[in-house]
Amino acid sequence: MPIIVQNVSYTYGKGSPFEKKALENISFTIDDGDFVALIGHTGSGKSTLIQLFNGLLKPDSGRVIVDGVDLCADKTDMQKVRSCVGIVFQYPEYQLFEETVYKDIAYGPANLGKTSEEIALIIDEVLPLVGLDADVLQKSPFELSGGQKRRVAIAGVLAMQPKVLVLDEPTAGLDPAGRNEILSCIKNLHDKKGTTVILVSHSMEDVANTVDKILVVSDGELLAYDTVANVFKDSTALKNIGLNVPQVTRVVNHLKAKGIDLGDGICTVDAAVDAIVRYMKEGGKC
Repeated sequence: MPIIVQNVSYTYGKGSPFEKKALENISFTIDDGDFVALIGHTGSGKSTLIQLFNGLLKPDSGRVIVDGVDLCADKTDMQKVRSCVGIVFQYPEYQLFEETVYKDIAYGPANLGKTSEEIALIIDEVLPLVGLDADVLQKSPFELSGGQKRRVAIAGVLAMQPKVLVLDEPTAGLDPAGRNEILSCIKNLHDKKGTTVILVSHSMEDVANTVDKILVVSDGELLAYDTVANVFKDSTALKNIGLNVPQVTRVVNHLKAKGIDLGDGICTVDAAVDAIVRYMKEGGKC
């Protein structure tokens, strides 16, 4: 289910004294089954962009096509589009409101007209994808830990059975254990279901350890769309727009400046370990 963005521009408050250009002539394609990170400094246009993916916003110009459906066309069935593209906004646990976890997860599919039997099957399928056990279903969501609450919120979006999952800073505010739980859950979902995942994150470590490609936006413009290794290769370009590369990449770059060249495209600790072992076997000295 590809997402095609063609020459899209969007302005807030158009024609008013508060007019602000959010996106300027952006084009790219996210293919079916891709795992993509969307990165950029605060105010770069990330949040605007993800709201275009399911028609919460419509561009001033250009087209957004999801699974062959032009979201800018008249008579587009937006409910159908929004059931295909699920967005989990920041701090989704604040939107939990039902008295039990089961009812919270069931809320979306019930509104889509699913029967109680269908909902039960959906919940049985969704629960292991987010790493939750059935014994939480009759608990109040407010009894759970922060990481568990967020997984319940993600499960509620997955219960709508979207083909594309967009997550806006899904690990924000969580402790390291909760952070790892959420990232593991997202990766598990992508690997097992082949769901197209778009991850908005300020954590370059999370990005490097999770996704396959990176979209970089700055001041409403698309600066790069490439593999993780290629995007993080140019640390100077990222630094110029207020971003950084993963800490391990900074260490590798520092070693290179000191004459210890471990190679390019090293973005994770595991890759750095492999490069160091290889370097030592080839006669290098540290």
